[in-house]
Amino acid sequence: MKKLDFKNMQTLRENKKITQVKLSMMVGVSQQSITYYETNTRTPSLPVALKIAKALNTCVEGLIDENSIFAKYAYLSNEDKEIIDKMIENLYNKSK
Repeated sequence: MKKLDFKNMQTLRENKKITQVKLSMMVGVSQQSITYYETNTRTPSLPVALKIAKALNTCVEGLIDENSIFAKYAYLSNEDKEIIDKMIENLYNKSK
C-alpha cells in the first residue's frame, strides 16, 4: 500500500501564516509531530488528519494533493469562498 504524502500540508500552513507550534496547539499534538507529518516521516491518524484539515480550512484530500479542488478552495480568500459557497448552494437547490 502506498503511503500518503502530506507535504501540501506545509504549503497550506505557511500560506495561512500559521507556525508549526501554533498548528500543533490547535490540533493537540506536538510540534515535532507536525514536522514528521510535513516531511512524511510519519503519517497522522485519521482523527488527527481531520483536525489538521479543519485548522487549515481544507479537507484531508487537500492536505495530500495540492491539485485537488479542496486544496485550491483552501487558498481562496474568505470573500471568494463565500461566492463559491453561494454558487454551490444555488446549484444544489436547483437540483432538488
